[in-house]
Order: sequence, then structure tokens, then C-alpha cells
Amino acid sequence: MGRASRFILPLMAAMALPVLAQAQTVAPVREGDRTLGSPTAPVTLTVYLSATCSHCADWHTNEFPAFRAKYVDSGQVRVAFRDLPTPPAQLAAAGAVMARCVPEDNYDAALDALFKGQQAIRDAGGARPAAVAWLRSAGEAGGLTLEQMNACMSDAAGFAEIEARAGQSVADGINSTPSFLINGEKVDVEAMGARDVAAFEPLIQPLLAGR
Repeated sequence: MGRASRFILPLMAAMALPVLAQAQTVAPVREGDRTLGSPTAPVTLTVYLSATCSHCADWHTNEFPAFRAKYVDSGQVRVAFRDLPTPPAQLAAAGAVMARCVPEDNYDAALDALFKGQQAIRDAGGARPAAVAWLRSAGEAGGLTLEQMNACMSDAAGFAEIEARAGQSVADGINSTPSFLINGEKVDVEAMGARDVAAFEPLIQPLLAGR
């Protein structure tokens, strides 16, 4: 990979996440959240994700596009993304840092590249060249140059921010990914039985009808 092989070193030490906090009221959108959709949308879907979470990748790749087309692109729902790195936490944190380094309008494209590249990482057993290629694909999808990617991965403040955001996610009462809130209230995904657009409709439609 030449110069590209340098740009994820070091990935930082493994993050120590705080213990699970008691559940409390959660703000649907916080400063620093990456968002999609209109800021004036009457409904906010808050999504807790990890770049290395296979269930997150399945939702974002296979189920989110229909949700986005119906609710986000129409201005009815705003989506806020939050970070909660899952094992391997170092790699997940690096993916989160890279995605947050790209221009905010390109965040979802970078996230998509990370999710679609998960299988290659698993096939390679997490080997360094595969990790480099995975992170680079996200940076390129987000419009970053190689120099910008190197700077991003060398910035300790970016990793510290992900650690802080992970701690806040745990304080929100979230201990698995993907997890969802609708207007600040946690969604019981197990009770829904699915995560597709049809499963969310009974929760979202009454909020839209009552606006």
C-alpha cells in the first residue's frame, strides 16, 4: 500500500468504556451528532452504531435506504447518528474517527463504505493491510485526500472525542448496537420484531399525525 500503509498507526489503545448508567431522558440530537434530514422534521430517529457491528451494517445497507426514501428525504424524520464502538473496539474507534473527519454532508457515504467493507476485514482476520484499505475506502468515499486521512488518524483529539461519545452513549442506557430512539424514547427492537421501515411505521405515523 506504500504511503497508505502508514495512515492508521497507531489506532490508539483500547478504550475503557464506563459502566452502564441508569436510564434517563435522552436528547434526540446533541451537538456533535452527525445528522441526515431536515432540522425542522417533527420526528427524530437517533441511531447508535458501531463501524464494526455486523447488525448495524445490515440495517444501514439493507433496511435504512427504504426508511430514508420514505421519511428522511421527505422531510418528516431527521436521523442523528451516535457512536458506540464494539469489538474490536480499536478498529471501530478508528472507523468512527475517519467517518467524522469527512465533511458532514459526506458522513453517511463514509459510513456506508465502512459497513460494506466489513466482510473484507473479517475475511482477512483483521490484518493490517485490510484495515488500512477499509479506513481508506471510508476517507475516499467522504472526499478526503490521503494527507487528510493521515492527519485524521494522527489526531489524538479525534479518538478522545469518540471515547467521550461512547461514554455518553452508555450513560444514555445503550449497551448494544444498533439501538434506536424516537424523539428521545428508546425503541424496543425485540418487541418490534424487525428493523425495516414497516416496523418503524406504527411508532412514527402517530407522531406525524399529531404534529
